Amino acid sequence: MSLLLAMLPIYIFGNLHCLGMCGPLVMMIGHHRYRYFYFLGRLLSFSLAGLVAGALGEVANSVFKQYHVAEAASFIFGVLLLLLGVFTFSGRTYPGYAWLAKRLAKANQMLSLLMLRDRAWPTFLFGFFTILLPCGQTLIVFSACALSGDVYVGLLNGFAFALLTSPSLFVAMKAHAMLRRAKNYYQTVIGVSSMLVGGVAILRGLAEMGWISHWVINPEASPYYHVVIF
Repeated sequence: MSLLLAMLPIYIFGNLHCLGMCGPLVMMIGHHRYRYFYFLGRLLSFSLAGLVAGALGEVANSVFKQYHVAEAASFIFGVLLLLLGVFTFSGRTYPGYAWLAKRLAKANQMLSLLMLRDRAWPTFLFGFFTILLPCGQTLIVFSACALSGDVYVGLLNGFAFALLTSPSLFVAMKAHAMLRRAKNYYQTVIGVSSMLVGGVAILRGLAEMGWISHWVINPEASPYYHVVIF
């Protein structure tokens, strides 16, 4: 739950980014009879991606734990998120972004073909495969899911990410131009939020190594119900 609360600013203000990146695409299916199947496909793929990221993080943590370097994994993921936040905040392109976009070019062509078909199944697949679009925001979110090292946390956050960024896409089907100016605030909000999440992850790694104390909001409660920030 702590990861969900920490990531809420990204999920909410991520609408500004989704509006600029996917808004024009969604506008083109706004007149389709089965346009809302797009959201079902998107919810499913993002939830599955969060689940897979959480599972990979869980496996990585178990492997690292055998060698007593699980704390380092948290520290490394925290540094990664911190760097992603810095790049987003400064408006710079992520290293390897152009390479990734080139590798996903065929997927983008496939999405274009699906977008032209006014049928339920193609529209669903169009939403499902939008996760393949090169997007720094999804990289931040699913890196955080992997950091959690928990399948259910990853599933929850993947679902929340897709759900809470859907309003902008829904509005884009109706009136994309109304929110175009709001995109200017995306870099600041998402960059700062990512740096905060990365900073908390670094602190958690330091706490696990015993260098600093864990921060528990309700230390008087039973350990089972502790809300741990890091």
